[in-house]
Amino acid sequence: MRLVPLFSSPTTTIIDCGATRASLGVFSRTGGGLRCREFVTVSFPAGPATDDCWLEHTSAALRTFNADRTLTGPVVLVLPAHLTLAKQIKIPRVPAARRGQIILFEAGQAIPHPLGEIAWDWVGSGPAGSAEDILLVAAKREQVEQLCAAAAAAGLRPTRVLPSVLSTLAAFRLVRAETEQAGLLLNIGGRSTNLLLVDKSAFAARTLALGGGPVTPRLAESRGGSEEEAEGIKVAGESTDRIAEPKEILTGRLALEVIRSVQHFSRQFGLGNPPRLILAGGGTRLAGLAAGLGSRLKLPVETCDVSTAVKFDDGRMPGGDLTDLVGAASLVLGRQQATLDLLPPALRRHEDLRRRQPWLIAAAVLGMAAWLPPILYYRQVAITTRARVVALDRALGPLREREKSIRGNLARLKELRADVAGMEFVQSHRDSWLRFLAALQERLAKVQDVWLDQLRPLPPGEKGPLKLALSGCLLTRTTPAAAVQPTTHLRVRELVAGLTGLPSVKAVEGERYDSSQPGLLRFSLVLVTDSAHPL
Repeated sequence: MRLVPLFSSPTTTIIDCGATRASLGVFSRTGGGLRCREFVTVSFPAGPATDDCWLEHTSAALRTFNADRTLTGPVVLVLPAHLTLAKQIKIPRVPAARRGQIILFEAGQAIPHPLGEIAWDWVGSGPAGSAEDILLVAAKREQVEQLCAAAAAAGLRPTRVLPSVLSTLAAFRLVRAETEQAGLLLNIGGRSTNLLLVDKSAFAARTLALGGGPVTPRLAESRGGSEEEAEGIKVAGESTDRIAEPKEILTGRLALEVIRSVQHFSRQFGLGNPPRLILAGGGTRLAGLAAGLGSRLKLPVETCDVSTAVKFDDGRMPGGDLTDLVGAASLVLGRQQATLDLLPPALRRHEDLRRRQPWLIAAAVLGMAAWLPPILYYRQVAITTRARVVALDRALGPLREREKSIRGNLARLKELRADVAGMEFVQSHRDSWLRFLAALQERLAKVQDVWLDQLRPLPPGEKGPLKLALSGCLLTRTTPAAAVQPTTHLRVRELVAGLTGLPSVKAVEGERYDSSQPGLLRFSLVLVTDSAHPL
């Protein structure tokens, strides 16, 4: 799908590259019609087919167009009929996805050249029940590329290449009322003729290798004259007896081709007999041609006068044929009619990219614009929130100072608690030995006749409680010279039980007793202190 230009120009430049002249027109649309702001034409001779200098003459004309004026905008080129081939085909009515494949196949069958060597396109020419009528138009790619290159060398940028057959149809529909858009249309050029059978809803077209310019060698030979004598027939239309016979031959051949074409279009595409014959093109100025065709075809003859649909800045109708020029302007500025484009693929891709650039820019702008409302909204939200934060910060200032003071007091309280705990620890450890020794003395006095030899702390182990080594002896008063009695052992057991009951003692271990000395029982043991009541 080709994108329509987003920012289309209000004016368009049309260059009609005819067989014997090139015309330039700068058009704009005013109300329901066209306005021609500038018009210029350059005529040149049409040489014989064996020595065709058409491209050289057209290139020189293009350079002339842009020599005294500045044409920087897009340019639409109109190809003459002798460079194009028009073929009418019928395809079944299928979905759009398959229609392209069918048209491609039919184009390969209908066009007598490899599709890779030509520039071609198609346009629908009207429905026909379950089938669809298609007009194929093709031109040699090399010739189209050479013409586009010549235009680019002259400082012109071709953006579309239209065949004259469609510009002729557009001009006819522009100047004719809807009730009169039916008839047989002949656009007779210098070297070829566009034939269109038109009704209200459909049309069919052919390109005939017959023109109103110089007589071809075949016509000259049929007359018995030379090719130089054939140069006598010009678009200006001499009326001397010397050229009457070739003119009669041209009229007869045109009439025969018209009859054959109308019968073919009626049989294949269901188009009816035309109610009138409409002539256009420079060839219509050949004296007696219109009357001769009308009498042979038995149809009333009219002309396609485009001057009624165009307003000129200088108010004067310029000379020369304007049919294709005005028709192409109607197609480009109107955009209400189906059209096609013979621009070569490389230039078409470049032009499509150029057309996409405004759309891409517009999409980027719209994408950025889509973020603008939320950005503005959240910016306002941020401003409001920032103001609230400032207000809350002012209100929380005194509270923060109070919190700071409270935190300082809590820190001081923690330090005081630590000092108190240290003092309590020192105080508790200061008199713990006194309490331990007093309790020990109380236990010894309760047992009686016990004295201590030694009380010393043992080396502390890893993370173990403090251990005290205690040794002493127990005296037997009643029988001091006798051996130790069982009652003495009971007294020792009582002593150990009393030591175990001390608050600072958790257990008693390592008990040893020696009763070898008469009347005296020696003992040694280890007191395991309690970490809950440290010494």
